[in-house]
Amino acid sequence: MLQLLALVAFGAVRAELGELAADDECTTDGCALSALHLRSSKRSEMTAQEESAVDTGCHDIREGEGGACWEAIMWGKNVGMPQHPDWYPGMTEDSPLSEWQFKAWNTTHPKCPRPCSVPAPGGCVNVPAPKLWKPAAAGGNLEIKVLSYNLFWWHLFKVEGGRGDSAGHLIQNTASPPYDVMGFQECEDPVRVLGHVGLLEQYEAFQGKHAICVAYRKAAWSLLEHGETDVAEDMRTEYYGTRGTQWLRLQHKGTGRKLFFVNHHGPLSVNSGGLCGGEATAHKILHVMARHGQVGDTLVLVGDFNANAASRTVQAMWPHLHHVYNSQSFGGVDNIFANLAHQDDVVETKDIGSGGSDHHAISAIISVGPRPPKVQAAAAPKAQMKSLDANCHTAAEGDGKCWEEVHWAMSQGIYEHPEWYQGLEPSSSVAKFQAKVYMENPGKCPRPCGIPNLPNVDGPTQTGPMKDGSKFSVEVLDRAQGSDSCLLEPQTEYAVAGGWYQMRKGIQDPRVCCQLCQQQGQCKA
Repeated sequence: MLQLLALVAFGAVRAELGELAADDECTTDGCALSALHLRSSKRSEMTAQEESAVDTGCHDIREGEGGACWEAIMWGKNVGMPQHPDWYPGMTEDSPLSEWQFKAWNTTHPKCPRPCSVPAPGGCVNVPAPKLWKPAAAGGNLEIKVLSYNLFWWHLFKVEGGRGDSAGHLIQNTASPPYDVMGFQECEDPVRVLGHVGLLEQYEAFQGKHAICVAYRKAAWSLLEHGETDVAEDMRTEYYGTRGTQWLRLQHKGTGRKLFFVNHHGPLSVNSGGLCGGEATAHKILHVMARHGQVGDTLVLVGDFNANAASRTVQAMWPHLHHVYNSQSFGGVDNIFANLAHQDDVVETKDIGSGGSDHHAISAIISVGPRPPKVQAAAAPKAQMKSLDANCHTAAEGDGKCWEEVHWAMSQGIYEHPEWYQGLEPSSSVAKFQAKVYMENPGKCPRPCGIPNLPNVDGPTQTGPMKDGSKFSVEVLDRAQGSDSCLLEPQTEYAVAGGWYQMRKGIQDPRVCCQLCQQQGQCKA
């Protein structure tokens, strides 16, 4: 646990991250970190002899040793287990001290060092990326519509009770044409999402073990196989466990074409790539495709990666899959990738709104197989019209921060500060108030629909669908705020520049360093 965090910036000084570089945790004595934004990185290089000589941070607590670790163990025995026995499965009051120490270590903010009887986290051998393929050339043309949606389950469903099935209605209201496959993150019951709005009659859904769900349209597709594969693990600074992929292999009933669809919810901390780093996580996902898919399959990957274009996770995908689209949530952590034969095979991309989540759902339509020349020629204007609509969204009640900004402007701001809203009246439309918010801070609201001649300051310059998704993802990242644009990976050294210094106590997450540094011009990469 980081008891004390020192933020220091010296010109051309390389900062050694010590325990953080190893596994992102410090001992109970605390530690000082003196590095902020990634300006250059270098993987730690150690010989086997050096590695064996370095203590990886383990320590076996002794009876009555005292300190924060001992207090945490005693709390677990005397308070935690009696009140929450489900937190301690398989344990009793007489369980070995090492087991109690492990429980106090294996938390989001560990109070104990790792007991030496527990092996250091391993499995971080980064295998090369596999060779993938393009969709089969043979077969008829097929358009596939996909959805990726983080449902914000704990709040939208557990706190707000589903908000009148707002997520399901969002899907239902944007299902023309219908979605072929859908991937949900922070999903604990797909029946609750789809069933209340009548969509379960059309879809077969599967619940995953890592709170992720997938669904496919039964009328159009036959299920060949489905499964799950773990690909990552959270860093110790924000530890919730392992992270996986959930996948479907489907055959289209009309054309016979096969689709391998993967849903992923990425590891924390954001942009870290998890315990093993972003490249390792990306390569493991690609190996899931290579192992369970077959040559000629259309490959589609969706999910909340907990990683945007600043991360090695996303960057390691770019050489192997086409980046179809990403959201603007949290700097672009929600992503859609596919093994397209041509970038023109992106027919439509859309941000369809939040439906009460803290993420915006995103959708895309991709084209597979040869298209007749006449269809191809006619596709461009249609795609442009769809994209113009796709890149706008007018806020409605329940749309999170954007609606809060617009509602405040309409109900309070214009009365208290009419000089801020020149050209607007209290009776002006939601879209016009949203346009004001959007023009001043596109990070707070998307471009509203129905406002002619409004510059597109938050989207790509082209009017068609996202042909070059990687370029768009970088543009979204450029507008990210706070720690959303930070890259802090394990086993990485950091360099900072500029005479800047701050002290912060009680910091657990190194992204706080990056966020503070981002406020200084000299810290930006």
